[in-house]
Amino acid sequence: MREKQSSQKLKAYLRQLYAKLAAHGTANLSSAPIPCGEELARAFGYHTSVLPIPKKAWRLFAGCGNPLEEIRMGPHWIVLDLGCGVGIDSQVAALSMQPPGRVIGMDITSEMLYQAKGYSNSNPLCHWVTGDGEYLPLRSDCIDLVTANGSFNLLPHKEQALTEINRVLKPGGFLSLADLIAVGEIAPIIEGFEDAWSWCVAGALTAEEYDILMSSTGFTWWELKKKSSYGPLAAAHLLARKGEEDQARQ
Repeated sequence: MREKQSSQKLKAYLRQLYAKLAAHGTANLSSAPIPCGEELARAFGYHTSVLPIPKKAWRLFAGCGNPLEEIRMGPHWIVLDLGCGVGIDSQVAALSMQPPGRVIGMDITSEMLYQAKGYSNSNPLCHWVTGDGEYLPLRSDCIDLVTANGSFNLLPHKEQALTEINRVLKPGGFLSLADLIAVGEIAPIIEGFEDAWSWCVAGALTAEEYDILMSSTGFTWWELKKKSSYGPLAAAHLLARKGEEDQARQ
């Protein structure tokens, strides 16, 4: 019961924080020098000057990488952007789509989704859903790609989330996520735990923990790539498949 209450408390804190970020139009309200915004997106390879995404949306970018670079999408895929925020990766994915392909942007913060709808200029291939990544409101075997950018670490029960992701993926479907991983000793976080969790620090896993979780949740192939280090943390991309690896990977 205590664990469940703690999980609910974390999710409530995240909703409140991201609603506040949406209202202020920025990815960082603190004085901490946390990288975010359009400059960070460009460093990850997003072509912000040519993508049809307003500058106001880029100000709310706080991703940990560019997970869509890791996969070559089919034009008729159905893509789930998990923890989509204001929908930047959803819109980028939609640029590769043709009907009946579509992108489902899902987030627990309705204020973020409201802005995502506005920033997507009513793109008919983008659909927005309020939902919890640990209880996906989708039927089984319906998604070609699940992507997440700086949102997987926010989930308190990652084994449950990966089980749900595996459930909704079609056989042969992909998971491509970017987030922080632990590569060194992280001191115990006593004060400001919720803030550390909201910045993907307290919820960061090690590569070994990913191996255990991926195996236990039904994935048959995965690859974790470390991109850049920040002391005891590193940005990383995880690419996984529900089934054997094939040539869909770049």
